[in-house]
Amino acid sequence: MADVEFEREESENQLIEKALKFLHSGCRCSRGAKGGPCSKQFEEETVLHNLHNSIELTNAELDLVVLTSIQAFTRKEDIGSRRSRSPRCNFQFQSVLICREMFLHLYRISYSRFRRLKENL
Repeated sequence: MADVEFEREESENQLIEKALKFLHSGCRCSRGAKGGPCSKQFEEETVLHNLHNSIELTNAELDLVVLTSIQAFTRKEDIGSRRSRSPRCNFQFQSVLICREMFLHLYRISYSRFRRLKENL
């Protein structure tokens, strides 16, 4: 039991280190203030708080949170029109537009997991 708890703490520390590295290097988008990266718009504490919250969720709970965000900010298509590709998403965190890369880091999910969730909409 103690080994499982130690592995979980180690895994959480790795996720936090990865998130901090991403925040310091920044994303490559220009959605932020004055055309800068959107990742620079948020305090480190805010991002880490969100990351800790997502770490505490089960995979199913996290999937629901991500699906809710995807559905809330996905552009609607006309009813009856043919869908040639999946609808485009806009991502937001604390009512601020962010890029996909920042969104994925905020919720600690991979791009392939995100695509699978989006395909099931």
